[in-house]
Amino acid sequence: MTSLSSQERTIIQTLLELNYSVHAIARFIKRSPSTVSIEIHQVTPYKAEIAHALALKKRHLRGRHDTL
Repeated sequence: MTSLSSQERTIIQTLLELNYSVHAIARFIKRSPSTVSIEIHQVTPYKAEIAHALALKKRHLRGRHDTL
């Protein structure tokens, strides 16, 4: 699974504010509804900037670390 971009998160936030459903948002950004649903439930209330910062932090924690 590829992570969502900052722009996709901004679109999710905007469409949520306009009361779009998870399925409609997923169709709009061409992602799986489960991906959008998981993303929305990571941060409540959903804010794109906070969600993106959290995703970057998690990516760093999962990434490779230097062994030297």
